[in-house]
Amino acid sequence: MTAKTKGIIYMLLTGIIFSIGGVLMKLIPFTSLALNSARCFMAGSLILTYALVTKHKIRCNKHVLFSAVAIAITSALYSTAVKLTTAGAAIVIQFTAPVWAMIFCAILYKIKPRRGDIIACIAVFTGIGVCFYDGLADGRTVGNLFALASGITYAFVFMSNSGEDSDAMSSQIFGQFLAFIVGLPWLLRADFSVMDSKGWIYLLLLGFVQMGLGHLFMTKGLETTPAVTACLITGLEPILNPIWTAMFYGEPITTMFVIGAVIVLISVSLYNLWDIRQA
Repeated sequence: MTAKTKGIIYMLLTGIIFSIGGVLMKLIPFTSLALNSARCFMAGSLILTYALVTKHKIRCNKHVLFSAVAIAITSALYSTAVKLTTAGAAIVIQFTAPVWAMIFCAILYKIKPRRGDIIACIAVFTGIGVCFYDGLADGRTVGNLFALASGITYAFVFMSNSGEDSDAMSSQIFGQFLAFIVGLPWLLRADFSVMDSKGWIYLLLLGFVQMGLGHLFMTKGLETTPAVTACLITGLEPILNPIWTAMFYGEPITTMFVIGAVIVLISVSLYNLWDIRQA
């Protein structure tokens, strides 16, 4: 098996593993920040153990720390969004991060937006608008706003990881443990009596597998996977996420959400492919 094939397999596993996060978070009866604290501690422990076993040099610099802070904030915002809106809406709206990264780069570095950038923004914001409209009737606007905020902060993870002295694994380690510390007060006040055996299994899967193993697979996959292939495969998560939630949690998938999600997913995917080709 070639290195490229292994990379593609790693990326496929990443998309599938990441996609189970929404349904697991719905099934665990913890508050969003308590849940996020627990899952980030487990994920950080697994990633740190892997780094130590493989003798990966853990870096600490401004790019790594900035990314770590963005990771911690993103995970807290996303966890809150999942609890307040549908899992599908949360992940689809967060999936807009690459477009936000483009906007911030244009603002911060005075980069003149290209025609494709402008078209992507219009298309993505149209899709977001449809998702927000779908959530108005059910009172999911606040949750959608948290999801939108998580997409914005996730954009800073992309931007900070592009630095020459950045290191994605080091950022993940610091970011996961920072999120654990931030949510620790809520975790300590959590009512553990509501957790049955299934709840603990779901929590272990969420922390060690979905967050921890998922990020490790992504790190390995990106080492040898072509950018175009990686871009296409990452679209698996927002597609599968609402499907699992509908199947195992009974969360409905409305026609309006499907329309908004399709607009966002296609727009972001085409924009990523176009941007890679331009580069």
